[in-house]
Amino acid sequence: MSKFARLACFILLLLVVPASVWAATAAPVGPCRMIDPTTCANANQLARASGFATALGHFAGGSKVSYFQGNRSVSEQALAALGGSSPSVQTLANDRYLFSACPTRECGGSAAAIIVNEYGQIEALGFSSYHCDTACDDFRHLDFYVRKDGDNATLVAALKAWATADALKSTMWRPDADQGLDGRINVHTLP
Repeated sequence: MSKFARLACFILLLLVVPASVWAATAAPVGPCRMIDPTTCANANQLARASGFATALGHFAGGSKVSYFQGNRSVSEQALAALGGSSPSVQTLANDRYLFSACPTRECGGSAAAIIVNEYGQIEALGFSSYHCDTACDDFRHLDFYVRKDGDNATLVAALKAWATADALKSTMWRPDADQGLDGRINVHTLP
């Protein structure tokens, strides 16, 4: 091989290697897959991922609550919010991801958040709501769901930080709706 051909191959190699490294670190292309939360840009995509609704039903069970709508299952309430408008995913410690969103037609301090691990397994679920049955309460409530055998202190802390952060609080219609919020935080332990 001539010196010119070797030089041309070396230059081509210098051009190709950085491009391939950049392509490997770029944002994932393709559909959101629950088993790899890094492929999901937001909660809306995660909520539509194959198997998500089933996994959420298994995590939350069949109990009925009245967070955004009266007498609906926990998973129905979560899907109603997570399918709405959502910011991008938040990366947490220990390869966990927090996805959050407001219900489709409103936010006003109402929202849901879900924490999944690197494999897409649901570890915690949180609601910021006004407990709406026939009418909604005037004050905001926080309801968090965790497994009895999980790293609950860390998960609850992450959900509380999400629920009390300025991003969600800035959507509230009435700032006084958080008066006494610490007395309206409920942690529900699932089997």
